[in-house]
Amino acid sequence: MDYPRLSSPLTIKNTTFKNRIVFPPVQTNYAAPNGETTERHINFYEGIAKNNVGLTIVGAAGISPFSRLGDHAFCLYDDQHVQSGRELFEAIRKGGSVPAVQINHGGRVMNPKLAGDKLIGPSAIPSPSTDRIPHELTVEEIEEIIGQFVLTAENAKKAGARLVELHGAHSFLLNQFMSPAANKRTDQYGGSTENRARMVREILKKIRQRVGEDFVLGLRMSVEEFVEGGLTVQESREMIKMFIEDGLDIIHVSGGGVDSGPKMIQAAEKGDLIKLAGRIKKDMNIPVIAVGGVLKLEQVENALQEELADMVAIGRGLIADPELVTKTIEGRSEEIVECTGCMQCFMPSEDPGMACAVNENI
Repeated sequence: MDYPRLSSPLTIKNTTFKNRIVFPPVQTNYAAPNGETTERHINFYEGIAKNNVGLTIVGAAGISPFSRLGDHAFCLYDDQHVQSGRELFEAIRKGGSVPAVQINHGGRVMNPKLAGDKLIGPSAIPSPSTDRIPHELTVEEIEEIIGQFVLTAENAKKAGARLVELHGAHSFLLNQFMSPAANKRTDQYGGSTENRARMVREILKKIRQRVGEDFVLGLRMSVEEFVEGGLTVQESREMIKMFIEDGLDIIHVSGGGVDSGPKMIQAAEKGDLIKLAGRIKKDMNIPVIAVGGVLKLEQVENALQEELADMVAIGRGLIADPELVTKTIEGRSEEIVECTGCMQCFMPSEDPGMACAVNENI
């Protein structure tokens, strides 16, 4: 099979992606306890980047000591992380992929130990997945976190990333602020669609002021939360249009998250997350990344041909076999080590680091 759409380059600002394949952000937990990269971390991303992946997004970098999703999560909030990040992003660049990083704060769904025993959120409402009531952030605390996102984005650029993606999906802090189910505030950061979008808008505007017009800014967003009273595609469209006004260059469409339980995985397996991307793309003037349950290049090409997205992410498939794209393009599909869907890569383990049932080398 030929892959004409998949193989075509895409340029955003001054950054050109050689093809439409994205390795999405995953929480590898391969970094050092202090948040610096490690040889294992670099080798993992380099192995994917050098195998015909246009955009490689390093997963869920912490913006502060108490924002991390794992005890060995990569971070970029401190000067010591910048030099460490240079090695990582340079390895990705040399591999032929555009180096990028997602930055995140876990908010109310974090492991309390990683949060310094103080969970935070827009409102003092527990996640449906826990019974823990978070501390409701004050306006001053919100402003401090906005500053942490901005500084981390600056550090990412200094370290050599060409794109920074804000994590506004999967029930984490920015998603919580956008969500009418999680955010019951009555001040300027809650209530109306515009107010719930305000934190992301302020982050985008301030990052843009610091990194310049040519740097690519992205957002991953659960445009449909799959929880009662949560974000819907219709309201998400309104927010995304606001974010574009504030400097957003690319939107990475997802759905569900920690709060929605298994619904996100179920939607991905049925192809519904890809369809969500198509619903966003039809009236947006920026590129759209689709993600969810994609394991083969045929799925990527079909989504692009059907104009559901401009780029498509392959996560678990590339974890199982980093050479998936190369083998397929070269006509060696029979050699691909296929993902079994066991979800081991998303599950915490006793030892630091992500594991895979079919790839013992990660």
